[in-house]
Amino acid sequence: MRTVPPAESMLKEALKNNPDLDVNSLHHETFLLMIHYRSQYYERRVNEILSELNLSKEIHDKVKRKLLEPIVVGDKEYSNFMEEVSRRVSQAFQPISGHLAELCAQRELERAGLKRDYHFTRRKERTDFIIYYPNLHSPKARHRVEVKNVSLRERATRGLAFDGDSLFGFFDQLSEFTESNVKVLESLCVKTNGYCYIPSDTSRNIPYTTTRFRPNTLFGRDMAEFAKTGRIP
Repeated sequence: MRTVPPAESMLKEALKNNPDLDVNSLHHETFLLMIHYRSQYYERRVNEILSELNLSKEIHDKVKRKLLEPIVVGDKEYSNFMEEVSRRVSQAFQPISGHLAELCAQRELERAGLKRDYHFTRRKERTDFIIYYPNLHSPKARHRVEVKNVSLRERATRGLAFDGDSLFGFFDQLSEFTESNVKVLESLCVKTNGYCYIPSDTSRNIPYTTTRFRPNTLFGRDMAEFAKTGRIP
């Protein structure tokens, strides 16, 4: 039994409700869907287990509420007892979450008129996206893009340094954009002629001078311009 729908299905579901979502709203909606399906899975499993015990409805409901209430173990909070006991489901969301971020980025490229396996490729040569000028079949230049989800951490700077020319993400933790991190990202992007595409709310609140940070809503436009001219405006 599948724990949650695949990332592609959740993306389609979010767009079905509102096909005009911007990239940050889309990412938020897919995250809410992921949490929704996780909660449904846990509730379904609890009901299946308790139904085998011939409990009265009152006892059934009390045990169910207890099993599904959030708990804290050490300094980590879990959505419920089952998640803490069995981390399999929780860990399954990590690759799904990353996949959703990549699908959101791909939608931005396609909305800008770019076609997969013609203007860009995905998950080739150790990077998430490669955009080609003028196209994959007669490339004169290319631009590599690393996609990260909501946490910068060391992985983002390491990925940008070795596997990408630009960074695209949904970073919502302003505290991660320390002066040293900002300097590293600025320096790397200058060397690769790339940019860090992040949510506008995060970008506008960075308390340091930046020249290589742009709203991630401009990502599709910039990559389309690269595919057309070989440069990012």
